[in-house]
Amino acid sequence: MKQKKSKTINGEMDPLVPEVVEYLNKFDFPLARLLQKKFKIGFSRAEKILKQIETERRK
Repeated sequence: MKQKKSKTINGEMDPLVPEVVEYLNKFDFPLARLLQKKFKIGFSRAEKILKQIETERRK
């Protein structure tokens, strides 16, 4: 399965965020490394996604 590789632009959410949230519900704590392996993305993108999720949860 090929993943979308688009970057966050103009403050928009990464398109992987919904899939990542569903995946991370299986774990007690989120790790960028888990996202890298599962979604075959780089560390920077994984960190950005985690920050986006955290920001949304605080709202």
